[in-house]
Amino acid sequence: MKLLFLTVIPSPYQRQLFSALAETGEVDLSVFYFTAGAHDREWKRPDLMPFETILDGRTVMKLGPSAHWNPSIMAAIDQVQPDLTVISDYSALTAQLAMRRLSWRKSPWMFWGEVPGFSQRGPIGSLIRKQLQAPIAKASAIAGMGSVAVNAYENLFPDVPVFNIPYFCDLSRFQAARNKAKPKDTIDVLFSGQMIPRKGLDVLIEAFDKVARKHPKLRILTLGSGPEQERYEQSVPADLRERVIFQGHKDPADLPDVFAAADVFCLPSRHDGWGVVVNEAIGAGLPILTTDAVGSGPDLVREGRNGYITPAGDAAALATVLDRIAGDDALRQSMAETSASMADHWDVTEGARRWIETVRTVSPKAFGA
Repeated sequence: MKLLFLTVIPSPYQRQLFSALAETGEVDLSVFYFTAGAHDREWKRPDLMPFETILDGRTVMKLGPSAHWNPSIMAAIDQVQPDLTVISDYSALTAQLAMRRLSWRKSPWMFWGEVPGFSQRGPIGSLIRKQLQAPIAKASAIAGMGSVAVNAYENLFPDVPVFNIPYFCDLSRFQAARNKAKPKDTIDVLFSGQMIPRKGLDVLIEAFDKVARKHPKLRILTLGSGPEQERYEQSVPADLRERVIFQGHKDPADLPDVFAAADVFCLPSRHDGWGVVVNEAIGAGLPILTTDAVGSGPDLVREGRNGYITPAGDAAALATVLDRIAGDDALRQSMAETSASMADHWDVTEGARRWIETVRTVSPKAFGA
């Protein structure tokens, strides 16, 4: 079966999935990227696999950083002649053209997306988003990234079959790093994300301020950079600054050891369509603290067993569970073991299996059924 993915950038996580899909031998895979990188990512441009192509094009910045335009998209699709095309990020101009043209041709295609509508918009923004989502109603199927996304797309497009295919990534390195982690005297809570308000690091710092003096071994370690970093650094009370450590951006190859050296993972986002860093934390066997605005929460957090989900933006609620988990070594250990036991079910090979199963259902003739 010829399977084509149209997606935005060659992110490390999606590339792991695509490699696993190609290795199954079940599909003849092609992947087109709208752009080589993004203004808010520090990923290095990778050496592409034979099935990957970065399309010629540009970003129409007047329309926003997601307005990627690749005028040759339909000619590129015609060259591949896919049995099924999978399109992500409906806001890109290229995706809009591809969805509408494929629908007009009656060519099979799927949409693959995170939770829609997580970011709040005014009346005009909501109307524009509704118009951009409209072509999805003509898709052969939708792959929602997690159970929250599945429920949302089922409500938006009741006549389109919806499948649950969240983000999966290679967890083997995180699992191996966990087995090498050494005992230490501190209790380290790891945050990994951009230094922007949406990721909620300020909420974690406020929660830490409420409980840190009760737990002198507790520390916050942060990964990532961004425009708000200086403000976040200055917001830490003077007596706690040695216990909130800003480590900056790390190369993806270094992440497994950094995760495995932590004791708890926290993603306190105000909204996050999925949050693949939670997958990585599962792989490293860490208890998870996240919010009800993180798409991966219902799928990856078993409340009270491997972590807690608190209301987004609620520092007091986060402080309560932070206090509980910092003060109970046995609870942390139990939660860590539960997360570790889940990792095999969230490896990239499971993602490839789920995609193959889905495309067999959506396009059985292409498999000779």
